[in-house]
Amino acid sequence: MILDFSPEDGLRLIEADDFKRFSLRLRGVSGERPEITNIVFVNDDEVLVGIDGICSIPGAPQTEEWLARFRKMVEYAASKGWVDALTSSIRSHVEWMP
Repeated sequence: MILDFSPEDGLRLIEADDFKRFSLRLRGVSGERPEITNIVFVNDDEVLVGIDGICSIPGAPQTEEWLARFRKMVEYAASKGWVDALTSSIRSHVEWMP
């Protein structure tokens, strides 16, 4: 699952059925970190993404099956320490693309 962001297209979810990975891909961003709703930069390589907002990103399927698989992914991430319970956010690495 990739959160794909560009200044031109905004944020969208691609490869939504790939629950084995989770990343933020920044395309066409240079200089400062962009301000993206529901995403907080920890550093240049990691962000915290609000879990509740992921399902409303364009490209996120709204089927019960997808939502159940998404919840399982979040549970797995929590078991690995990748979920911040205080902010209800999941940690993601950042891919900077030209």
